[in-house]
Order: sequence, then structure tokens, then C-alpha cells
Amino acid sequence: MPSFESERTATVLHADLENYTGRMARDPHATVTALRRCRDLFRTKVTAAGGRVVDLAADSVLAEFRDPKAGVLCALAIQSQLCEPSEPRSEVEPLRYRVGMDLGQLIVARDGLYGLAVNRAARIQEIAEPGEVLVSESVQTAIGPTDEILFVAQGVLRLKNLPEPVAVYRARRPEEPSDAAGRRRPLGSLVPPGLPSIVVLPIRVLGSDPRTLVLAEGLTEDLTTDLSRFRDLFVISRASASAYRDLGLSASGIGRELGVHWVLDASLRLENDRIIIHAHLIDATTSAIAWSERLERDGEDLFALERELAHSLAAILVGRVEDEEQRRLHCGCTPRLEAYGQLLAGLRHLYRYTASSNAAARDAFERALKLDPGYARALAMLSRTHNYDWRYRWSREPELSLALSRELACEAVARDPWDARGYAELGFARLYSKDVAGALEAYEQAHRLNPNDPDVLAFMADALVYAGRAREALELVAKAKRLNPHYPDVYLWSEADALFSLGRYDEVVAVIAKMRDPTEGCRLLAASHALAGRLAEAQRYAAIVLSRQPGFTVSDWLATQPDTDPEERERFRLGLLRAGLPP
Repeated sequence: MPSFESERTATVLHADLENYTGRMARDPHATVTALRRCRDLFRTKVTAAGGRVVDLAADSVLAEFRDPKAGVLCALAIQSQLCEPSEPRSEVEPLRYRVGMDLGQLIVARDGLYGLAVNRAARIQEIAEPGEVLVSESVQTAIGPTDEILFVAQGVLRLKNLPEPVAVYRARRPEEPSDAAGRRRPLGSLVPPGLPSIVVLPIRVLGSDPRTLVLAEGLTEDLTTDLSRFRDLFVISRASASAYRDLGLSASGIGRELGVHWVLDASLRLENDRIIIHAHLIDATTSAIAWSERLERDGEDLFALERELAHSLAAILVGRVEDEEQRRLHCGCTPRLEAYGQLLAGLRHLYRYTASSNAAARDAFERALKLDPGYARALAMLSRTHNYDWRYRWSREPELSLALSRELACEAVARDPWDARGYAELGFARLYSKDVAGALEAYEQAHRLNPNDPDVLAFMADALVYAGRAREALELVAKAKRLNPHYPDVYLWSEADALFSLGRYDEVVAVIAKMRDPTEGCRLLAASHALAGRLAEAQRYAAIVLSRQPGFTVSDWLATQPDTDPEERERFRLGLLRAGLPP
């Protein structure tokens, strides 16, 4: 029996030589010589990358790395070097390896490595093309966004003898040309991932303007990239989607073959300097069109317009997919997908701003975490519920609720440091802890991770108001509304907050009037009407405030506000007092 020495989490590399038996039959001496050179290469590169070669059995290699990024870069460097013959005039075909990698808990014994990650790496290696490096989602997630490696989604696969399907990515260097265009890999048994999933089909070109083709290519690329920034959406790479160009398959058929639930099928037409897009979101399981929209933009800089349309369409699509998933997720699904369904259920309750709806939202987020304990976004939204408990004094221990809000936001970021919305919730928690500078730092990181998430922009705008940067806040809200024309009330709340800060009280009233539910804006309406001299209107909204928040006092509410400008704070206080709200 093996003697177990330790356990650790590491990245496993499994490499196997293409057609070893055939090479040995043709030229055994040359093959053995080449194999020895390859083994030396693996030893040298793996050691230089801080890894360890565990086993060199015949034509295979087993290695481990503590740093997943170093491991993947090492594998890519080895594959690159193996592509070239060792001697300029050698007639021996270069040896080519298939490489699979996974990250997980390992048992380290004297006679080798044990653990599910070893098995997964071996099974992933079996589906790789010679010369490729395929990695599991755990490796891709651990590395996160980087300029040094591109990850191309290959789908969620059921692999031999593994209990659960595995999301697989091809790793390649950015400078390496993609070979997927026009090449359609046999996909095997694809299953839907444990997340809402989508493929953006190559945008179809209508009309004869030669610029249209370039714009359509750019729109497909930008839209796929923008969608991939949303962590609750599994997006098939553009390279894989391009393999289906001009094959005559239906959009839903492509979606089923790729194992995704949603397919975006769109066309682009150019009329003079006006871009017109018709987009359809198709349910691959039923072939039904779930949503359609026509978007138009005109101007002189067509490529700037194309990028703007891509950003806007991505934001709209994420919202529409969430809407459709809320209607669809009522049956037993994978735990990850069920957890997402609970997250959406919680979001339906969260922004109603009542004690009961906040409690219902918390229950849903906690159910999501029971199904998926590592679900960072559920942790982030759970943070928001405790923040609201503190802010509206629904908690018996408000300060404890605020501390718990900060703790959960920090944990969400630690669980998934590449999730923009996790950092946005950290910004929200810091903002109402009176750490405005720290809040802006978190929001700026969220913006870097996903510059086209309109929700991030809208919440960041509110933080800018409290930092005394109301005009910048209005610019961000305008961008958020342009990205997501079906915006929720919270965008208007940030806009009204900025307008109040600038003393534009009539515009505050007009903006809040556009809300689907303007009752949450009654404090601001009361103060705005009072400062504009409309005391009867101010008193009417003050009465609504007291009916929604019994026990409301101006001093207690001001204690929750993270204003940095004492003059702004005093102006808001005077407005609330003139409206007749108790001091």
C-alpha cells in the first residue's frame, strides 16, 4: 500500500504522446531518441516553472504545479518548442503531445499522486488535439483574466468514468493564431453547464456596403467579449462559434450541439452611416424566440458606434436572459443552476425596500449558498440584505448588521476576485461604513473587471455623489441607461441623488416620477419640494416617509448617510425638517 505523506491543492498536468505505438513500429530508434529529448524538455521546463515531474511512464508525463498560471504557461512553452524539429535537416516528424490540466486536492504518496484532479487531467488530455493544452474550469478560474493566456471555451463535457461533467477550455498564447475558424471539432457528449449559457453566432451581413462585413466581425467579437465578463453567464468563444459559419444549421440546432441553452442570432445592415441591428434570443431547447429587438445608431465614426452597440446589446442580453431564466428555473436542475435560480428569486424581493421583502431575499440567497457554498455573487447579495437591515433599522442590532455586511462582501471578493459585482457590493458596504474612498476604490476595480456592466456604473455613480463628484455621477448614470435601456429604478435613484446634490430640485422631482415604484424616493422628494418652496407637496411626501418608516427621524437618517461635504448634509437636513419630518 502507498505511504501517504501529505495532502495539498495543486495543478496537475497529464501529457500523452500522439501515436507512440505507430512511431515505434516505423522507426523505434529515432522514436526513443526523440522521446528522451522530450522527457528532458519536460523536466527542464517544469522545474524552471516551479513544478515537479512526478512520473515519466513510457509515452506519458505526469507533473504538478503549485501555481496554476505558471503551469499553463509551462505547458504552452513546451508545446511551442515541440512544434519545431530538433535538427534542421531531421526527417523525423516532431513528437506531439496532448496535454490536459486540472486543479484540485491531491494526496501525495511516495509512489505518486492520487486524487480526482489526476483522473480529470488524464481524461481532459484524451480529448485534446495533438499540440493542444486543454484545462478544466477550475484552472481557468484560478488564473482569471490575464494578458498572457487566452482561454477558449470548448463546452461542458461528460468524460469517461468521471461522476460529473467538466467545463473545458483550450489555453493558447494571445499571439498564436486561432485555428478554430472553419474547423469543427467532434464535440462528443456535451451537456449544459451549471449556469445560463449562450453562444453568439457570427453576425449575418445584409446589404452590399463593403464596410458591413468588418463591422459585423467586430460586433461579434466585442459582444462575445462583453458577455464573457458576466460571471453568471457561460459564453461559448467566438472561435468555436465561427466554426458554424455557413453550415446551414439552424440556430437552435447549433445551440443544442454546443450544449447551451441560449443562442443569439443577429443581422447587421448599414444604410449610409447608420448601423441597424436585428437581434433574436433563441431558446435552443424549444427553438422559440424568447426576445427580439432592433437597435440603431448613426454617426460619423462607424467603428465607435459598433463598439457602443456591442456594449449596449450585451447589457440588454444579460437582463433578458435573467428574465427568461426566472420564468424557466422552477424544476430540478444541477445544484449550480438551482443556486442561480435562488439568486434570481432573491433579487426579485431585494429592491422592494420593506423588512419582509428583505427577509425573503435573504432566505433565497442563503438557499443558494446551501446549494453552492462557494457562490460568490450570492454572498455579495446577502451582504446587501444586512446593509439594508442596518440602513432602515430593521435589525435589532444595526451595527452588527453593518459589520456583517462588510464581512460578507469581503468574503465574496475573496471567493471570486474576478467578479465585478462582488467588488460592487464591497463598494456599497464600504460606502455606508463611511469609507467613501475605499468604496470608490472597490467600484473602480469592479469597473476595470467589467466596464460595461450598467449596474456597476449606476451604483458607482451614487458613491461619486457622496464624494462630491455629482457631475461625474450623472455621466455614469447616462452611460448605464444607454447600455441598459430597460433600466431598473435604482439607476434613477442615483440620478436623482446627483441632481439633488447640484441643487436641481425640479429635475429631481421629474426623475423620481419616472420610477416604477417612486415610494423609495419620497425622502428626496420631500426635501426637494421643501427647498423649492412647495411646502404642501413636501408635507405630502413626508407623510409617506413616516408611513413607510415608522419612527423615522431626520437625525437618525442623516447618521446613515455617508456625505463628505458638511454643507450638502446640512442642506438635506434643512429640506427634511422644512417638510415637517421629526428632528
